[in-house]
Amino acid sequence: MERAEGYGQEVVTMLNSTNVIRVLIADEQPVARFGLRHLMSSDPTLDVVGEVDNHADLERSLDETRPDVVLVDPCSVAMNGIETLRFIRNRSPNVIIIIYTAHADQVQIVTALELGVSGYLLKHDSMDSLLHAIRRAYAGNAVLSSAITSTLVEHIHQRADSLEKHTDRSLTSREIEVLVCLAHGMRNRAIAEKLSICEATVKFHVHAIFEKLHASNRTKAVMIAIEQDLIRLRPDLPGHADRTAASI
Repeated sequence: MERAEGYGQEVVTMLNSTNVIRVLIADEQPVARFGLRHLMSSDPTLDVVGEVDNHADLERSLDETRPDVVLVDPCSVAMNGIETLRFIRNRSPNVIIIIYTAHADQVQIVTALELGVSGYLLKHDSMDSLLHAIRRAYAGNAVLSSAITSTLVEHIHQRADSLEKHTDRSLTSREIEVLVCLAHGMRNRAIAEKLSICEATVKFHVHAIFEKLHASNRTKAVMIAIEQDLIRLRPDLPGHADRTAASI
C-alpha cells in the first residue's frame, strides 16, 4: 500500500490531458469543502463535479455527477458514518472512495477497508499528499496516511493475540471503554467526546456490544457485562462502573 506522502510528478504523467479525474466532495463542514475545492481547482488533472454536506444530497449527486472519486468524511454527523460508505459502494460499485477525516478509530479504519475504500487520509496530512493520494487511488493503488498504517499494524497484532487466546467473541478494549460509559448513563455524543472518536463510531461499537453480549438494549448490555465480570461496580462509589483487571 502506498503512503500518502510526497507529491510525485510521475503520477501526473500517468494521466493524459483528456483523462481528468471527476471528484465529488462529501463533508458537512463548509470551510473544509471550500478549502478542498480551492485546492483542486489549481490542479488540471482534477475536476470537482460537486459537493454535498449530507447523506440525502450525496445520493442525488452520485447519480447526477457520476464521479470517479468520492472524497468523504464519514464522521460528519450528517453522513451516517460507515452506513454512508456502504451506500456509496452499493449505489456506485466502481467509484473510488477516499476517506478524508480527523478521526483514526481502529474499528472504522478496518471496516472501511473491508468495504473496499481505496484511501484513508487524515486532515492534518499535507495538501500535496492529498492530491497525490487521489491520483494514486485513481491509478488503482490503496493509499493510507502513515498514522493509519500504524493503526492497522496494531490491529493485526491484537487480532493475532486474540486468536491465540481463543477469544473471538470477547469485547475489544475500546468496546469495554464504551460499556463503562454506558454504565455511567452517557449518550452517544458524550461518549464520542470522552473517547475522542466520532459519534458514528460509537454507534458501531454499541451495535457490536449488543451482538456479542446478545443484548437488546443498553441496560441489558450493562447488566450482562457486570454479571460476566467484564465491568465492575465500585462499592465505594454507587453507580460507578470500572473495568476489571482482566479486561485491561
